[in-house]
Amino acid sequence: MQDEIRPGYYKDANGEWQKDRRKVIDRRLKTVATHEHHERRVLFRRKADRELFECDHRKMIEDALEEFAADHEQPHEDA
Repeated sequence: MQDEIRPGYYKDANGEWQKDRRKVIDRRLKTVATHEHHERRVLFRRKADRELFECDHRKMIEDALEEFAADHEQPHEDA
């Protein structure tokens, strides 16, 4: 009796072929650096940078408005 070997399959207790879900192809072998991959990474990096930039600018604007309000709350001595 010759044992048949099927890559990615195994025989269960009943002798039926079942797909081996544990078999994993090394994903690193399929990874090819493409132009689209690079652009997608740059886009997400820019999006994160933009969100941080906007957060910083909001804080700077709020500080400037508070300073402006503090400067203009004092009554004028000319009046």
